Amino acid sequence: MFVSQVRDAIRGGVADILHDVPENPTDFRPHVSVAYSASDDPAAPVEEAFAARQFTPAQARVTSAELIVIHRDDEMYEWETFASAPLG
Repeated sequence: MFVSQVRDAIRGGVADILHDVPENPTDFRPHVSVAYSASDDPAAPVEEAFAARQFTPAQARVTSAELIVIHRDDEMYEWETFASAPLG
């Protein structure tokens, strides 16, 4: 099963309960983050370093889906798990 299929199933459950899902389903872009920056330094050196590499698609086993409370109060992403559901 793909991450997008898990997400679609969760969105279906949210829609069953709330009758509305508050985000555009086409905005989802599965990705693996390797870094975040909060500086104003130029991004070009990092972009060039990654452009020179070839990457293979990532694979991961997803064993649970979590509902999180996320914020950026301290100028960085922070979250806590509100609820978790096993998958499998």
